[in-house]
Amino acid sequence: MSTTDATATTIPAPAAEKPQVIVAVVDAPDPDNFAQIAATRKLFPDAIIHVMVTGRPVAFDAPMGEPNWMYDVEDSRAVQIISAARIKAFVKRCGLPNVRVFDGGIAPRTLVPHALHFADYYKFGDVDPVSAIRHPQMEPLCNLIKTLMEVERFSISVGGPMTGLMQLFQHAPALAHRVDVITAMFATFGGVQMMDLGSGPRGAVQFNVACDPVAANYILTGMPKTCRTILMTTDVTRVAAIGFMDPDELNVALCDENERTGNPARELLKLYRIWHENAVKPRQVKEKEKTGTITEKLWIHDLVAALALNPELLDAIYDVIPVTIKNITHRPSESEKEWGTVTMAAANTASEATIFAARALKPGGAERYLAALRWLFA
Repeated sequence: MSTTDATATTIPAPAAEKPQVIVAVVDAPDPDNFAQIAATRKLFPDAIIHVMVTGRPVAFDAPMGEPNWMYDVEDSRAVQIISAARIKAFVKRCGLPNVRVFDGGIAPRTLVPHALHFADYYKFGDVDPVSAIRHPQMEPLCNLIKTLMEVERFSISVGGPMTGLMQLFQHAPALAHRVDVITAMFATFGGVQMMDLGSGPRGAVQFNVACDPVAANYILTGMPKTCRTILMTTDVTRVAAIGFMDPDELNVALCDENERTGNPARELLKLYRIWHENAVKPRQVKEKEKTGTITEKLWIHDLVAALALNPELLDAIYDVIPVTIKNITHRPSESEKEWGTVTMAAANTASEATIFAARALKPGGAERYLAALRWLFA
């Protein structure tokens, strides 16, 4: 099927040069990351997939307004461990091959108030808490390093902070020269139009970068020229045509009426119902009261880190341009409020570019995205 068919209901097969080993970097506990893992498996059924969990700092039962730097190390570690256990349980319930899950550390910062790390996520009935604590099945980073040392090439998809990635290459710099491509969710916090570059550089705070700007700077400005980096910005994820008003609307998009017992869709919908009730619906209600309309929707952001690994799918859906990164605000001498600001400009030439960014959906891209979504989770 041609990738230019805007009414496609299936997606093209991966290109011949498909990745054989993929490291999926996720944070905890966003449902988007579960979608990222499931989609990676569907797109690359023969690949070996490893998951690295980088947790965000949290503090249980913190009141609204508690400074984000006042997080609890043991609480944060507990969330990371239970997230690793839930990932293992998720792939098992979906009937997917087992994945190894590795420790990607705890990001030093978070932009999300602790009070928004709602308890529903840590009381999920899919994991026995005693078993999760006793056998978290989250392996140390050194095990991932040893495993990757045994392969010639691998790819990386990023749906969270880059804390663990920096640690990976700090421990084993030689591994950086084995990376073919890094695809990364690159969302500005609550906004879009990062890619309105115009004639000069443009900067905006990027959520995952702001969680660990030092690590992001290390990765985004320090990888060898042999590694391509593809940044999937909010401009291609926070788009009305590919958002969903509520989980019921998402349910319809994922599968037909007689298919709604499919494992991946069913398991994802459980997660998104919790997410919508706690994180999206309150914003929708506030927006409706203030403006009389609702533009806030469910967007599956981190999924694009998996989609971008497929060259044909990337080309069919997204308008991608070469860019240069001028600066990542991360130094102690710079304003802390600006940490995580990534300043980019369009590259003068594509021939020598190593960093690319998706700036918009192509004409018909929304339809192709929704068709891919149904295919991935049917």
